[in-house]
Amino acid sequence: MKKRLILCALAALMLLTVLAPGAMALQTNIASGTCGDGINWSLDGYTLTISGSGEMAEGSPWSDHKDHIEDIVFTGGITKICDEAFSGYDRVKTVDFGDSLVEIGKRAFYGCDKIAYIHLPATFRIFGAECFRDCSALQYVYCDGGMPRFNDSCLWTGNYISVFYPGNNPWPQEAVSQLVSNFGGRLSILMGSFDASTVAANLAPKETEETKETEASETRAAEETEAAAAVVTETPTVPVTEPETVPTTAPTTVPTTEATVPTTQATEPPTQSQTEPFTFPTEPTKDPTMVEKVGGNGWIGMVLVAAVLTFLLIGALIVRGASHKGGKYRE
Repeated sequence: MKKRLILCALAALMLLTVLAPGAMALQTNIASGTCGDGINWSLDGYTLTISGSGEMAEGSPWSDHKDHIEDIVFTGGITKICDEAFSGYDRVKTVDFGDSLVEIGKRAFYGCDKIAYIHLPATFRIFGAECFRDCSALQYVYCDGGMPRFNDSCLWTGNYISVFYPGNNPWPQEAVSQLVSNFGGRLSILMGSFDASTVAANLAPKETEETKETEASETRAAEETEAAAAVVTETPTVPVTEPETVPTTAPTTVPTTEATVPTTQATEPPTQSQTEPFTFPTEPTKDPTMVEKVGGNGWIGMVLVAAVLTFLLIGALIVRGASHKGGKYRE
């Protein structure tokens, strides 16, 4: 009986050894957590949602999922986005700032070069230093409230940016002139309200006459290349002249000179192959419903292997015990 208990304990230990990595993965790969007192975050597909009330705590607890975050949504009463919260997140395309935001921390969205526009609520008051610096795709900034504070290089992208203020709350002209001057004329301050459909239309690529001419030139070049490849040039055949033989008179032998006419071998001109346009590799299709799988399925096979080894070990010990008892197993 004692031997059976020992064997069962060994089997349990082996199973725990196999299952431990899966349990650890289950604990560490949960795509949710907290980022402040009463503030939570969760990742669903490619959308990061931050909900709660108050200021976010410093840090980026979602940094392990950086490559999966494309859209960010703030809900509830988030009033401040912490410093460097999404600095360098080059896959982020859109940000919904909610209706309670007051401040964006310094370098919060630094280098997010796919964000094309931002829409800030009437409560917004402070752009942190360099918070949108190097966001090279940024074109439009819509502010629903009074004129906020623009800290050092907060909207410096190297490109021209249009900033809109509401018609029912105009900004002071003196402050506007100073702001444009500080940004070296790369900002235009205009009156206007946010309209998602208008913004989408403005951001859509426009086909210009130059673009049409370029495409026509490329089409003509491709047709000429194809026509050249189809032409087969026949090489003329040059007849080979046999060398003339001079008769000899005995006994004096006159050496015979063989006049060799060189044979010109026609060289077939190289055929110009049709050049196919280079195709850039496409990004793997992303499944928006994908959520990080936890642990994987490999542990199932490991459990089966452990079970087989355990039964073999039990059988070996039983046979060994029986042999020590005279060939007959006794409890």
